[in-house]
Amino acid sequence: MTHALALPARTGLPALSLTRLIERLPFRDMAMAAFIVIAASAVLHAQERLEEWSQAWMPTELAVPEDAELLTDREVGSTVRMFSFATAQDVEALFADWEVALESGGFQIDQSPDELLERSIEFSGTGITNAKIVAGHTDGDGRTVIEVDATLE
Repeated sequence: MTHALALPARTGLPALSLTRLIERLPFRDMAMAAFIVIAASAVLHAQERLEEWSQAWMPTELAVPEDAELLTDREVGSTVRMFSFATAQDVEALFADWEVALESGGFQIDQSPDELLERSIEFSGTGITNAKIVAGHTDGDGRTVIEVDATLE
């Protein structure tokens, strides 16, 4: 007499095939989570860049060029602020626009004889004891570094 034993099928991780394993993983959920993380990172990065240029002490009359790349941003104590950025815009035209905007906004433009030789604007006004914007050299790519220093009241 022959007896047949029915052995139970193997279970556990080794018994799963690759396709079954893939079916069990929540790929759709993981893809959605990755999309949300990437979108949130992009929004935070854009907000971070916006906040860099929207410093409370800066006069609203100073429109920073859209292609500006922030290079430095410093606060010294409670009154000294400094930052610099690079731009490919025409600095002469940009400075002329800024001077007109500052004057029409009620700021006093102070120009000393030595500043006539360099591309700069020195001004004071509401909330600002003294501020100076200086254009540095223009590199081979046509980008100019502009430095802004201010002492707040």
